[in-house]
Amino acid sequence: MPSPHALPRLEVSAHLTDSRGRACPQPIIDLALALKAHPLVELWADDPAAYGDLVAFAEATGHSLERVTKSPLQAVLRRKP
Repeated sequence: MPSPHALPRLEVSAHLTDSRGRACPQPIIDLALALKAHPLVELWADDPAAYGDLVAFAEATGHSLERVTKSPLQAVLRRKP
């Protein structure tokens, strides 16, 4: 797995979930587990399907997608209140 320092952080106060090298739906599963414990999560993923899954997950759960970049995917989500 690549070093977690290989990418610049989008949100340094967020819990980092590094799912690079994991096929979907695992990055979204990792994200869901992290959101149970942390109010703000930054997800890293490199599976091409992760972006679409992320958007669908945010819409379905009501969590707020704060920031997102693609290729590789870096996203910050805020847990719904």
